Amino acid sequence: MRIGMRLLLGYFLLVAVAAWFVLAIFVKEVKPGVRRATEGTLIDTATLLAELARPDLLSGDPTHGQLAQAFNQLQHRPFRANIGGINKVRNEYHVYMTDSQGKVLFDSANKAVGQDYSRWNDVWLTLRGQYGARSTLQNPADPESSVMYVAAPIMDGSRLIGVLSVGKPNAAMAPVIKRSERRILWASAILLGDRTGDWRRHGLVDQPLHCPAHSLC
Repeated sequence: MRIGMRLLLGYFLLVAVAAWFVLAIFVKEVKPGVRRATEGTLIDTATLLAELARPDLLSGDPTHGQLAQAFNQLQHRPFRANIGGINKVRNEYHVYMTDSQGKVLFDSANKAVGQDYSRWNDVWLTLRGQYGARSTLQNPADPESSVMYVAAPIMDGSRLIGVLSVGKPNAAMAPVIKRSERRILWASAILLGDRTGDWRRHGLVDQPLHCPAHSLC
């Protein structure tokens, strides 16, 4: 076998191993990083909406409050946004509000009003003055159906009167993660092609392996 071909095969193996490590790091670091960033936006949103929801909760009829009206209008007003090549056409937030006992008084999906959410981690911890968050499968049979929830307390002065929690499907982050993965793969392919071109330009592939007559190569 020509020495250049041996070196090229070794180089391909080295690049393949390096690419595997890059993808492994991507899976371990980039995906959790995207989700941590999303969690940060959820707590900001929950804190803001908790302030806006306080008058609705104090009114005693949050299902007809300003927050409920805003979400009702939002559901009937689809929007379009192109975010770095990713098309967003609908609101992906799920928001619910509970009283100080964890009973749901408002649900943007109109499914949980009246239910006891006091045992869900986001509500349970927030009612106790802690940071409340959880990730729950919408469909137990589908590991990709998880929704991340982050909650904030609804305060009336120094008195905690309820909890507002904001959820977002983890699947909503999949396009960002997949796009980043494709870019890494394309960059690896371009780098590999460029390196192969360098080998050919320097003529290393065409160099024969010279061996002594009495030895085997």
